[in-house]
Amino acid sequence: MRIKQTKIWGFFSSIRLAIWLLSTIAFFSLIGTFIPQSTIYSSWWFILLLVLFSLNLIVCILNRFALKNRSWGSFVSHLSILIILCGALIGILFGQKDLLKISKGQEVSSFMSRGKKVNLGFSLRLNEFIYNENIDAKERLLVYRNTKAEKGVCDVHNKPLATKESEGFLAEVPINPGIEQDIGNTGYQIKVLRYLPDFVMDTSTKQVLSRSASPNNPALQVELKDSRGGVKTAWLFARFPDIHQEVSADFRIFYHWAPRRPKDFISKVTILKDGKEILSRDIQVNAPLNFAGYNFFQTSYDSQDLSWTGLQVVKDPGVPVIYAGFVLLIVGLVMIFYVGPLFKGDN
Repeated sequence: MRIKQTKIWGFFSSIRLAIWLLSTIAFFSLIGTFIPQSTIYSSWWFILLLVLFSLNLIVCILNRFALKNRSWGSFVSHLSILIILCGALIGILFGQKDLLKISKGQEVSSFMSRGKKVNLGFSLRLNEFIYNENIDAKERLLVYRNTKAEKGVCDVHNKPLATKESEGFLAEVPINPGIEQDIGNTGYQIKVLRYLPDFVMDTSTKQVLSRSASPNNPALQVELKDSRGGVKTAWLFARFPDIHQEVSADFRIFYHWAPRRPKDFISKVTILKDGKEILSRDIQVNAPLNFAGYNFFQTSYDSQDLSWTGLQVVKDPGVPVIYAGFVLLIVGLVMIFYVGPLFKGDN
């Protein structure tokens, strides 16, 4: 009995089997977008589905395609899908992945994957973690003449007790970090230098930092420049306006804070090898760092502790195979729609 006449061959050459397997894989792939992907994609039964679909595809290719001029495009297209599946299986079986939690100044040279320690062959150091937020349009600086009557124009809940119609009001300045802005017609200019959502000062080092990303004590560092070129910097506090530093003898400036949304979080890292710095790079969401076959993705942070970052390290040896499959798929489609018609009369 010939192989193509056996029940096993007939089973794997079935179009119905191909549709069932493809539908099942698509369904569980959709489920994988709602739960941890490693739970599904690395499971034995999902791998078995991919293997069965690959066997089904191989048998269909051998069973249905005669290598004539008109069928080469279909053959290449089906072969490309098989190569993509092989790349996916290689990634599932031999890929490496872990979540690295790195504190500022810390270096890591290894990680755990599938219960085994993996040495990177280099070290990754976190130089700094930067957290940025989108500025609400309602956030602004309110500038008043420096008179006793205007002290305390905001309460501890950041609700203004004075308005633009209040006595002594001079100007309203939007929050545009790094940009010098005029304070009405006073001849003064003001620039926002720095924002901290949870201001605190280290009493031993006098270093100013943010304890967390939560707006427990929003503060702005501003620079005021007078008409004679004199410059002075000070911190303004949204929740405690009466304790801010004096910016000018002529003005009292109040920081009207508004709720902010996270904009981005950036890990400034350096790659070291044999004790030497190889390169420095910023890792952002959708802007990973690739080095020596490893990809480092910005994935997490702690809003209560901005001294560390969460980076996912991934090494997937199946990616080049998948890319090759996609290139071959494009070639196959070009052959079907553009080259094939040229041999329409060829039997």
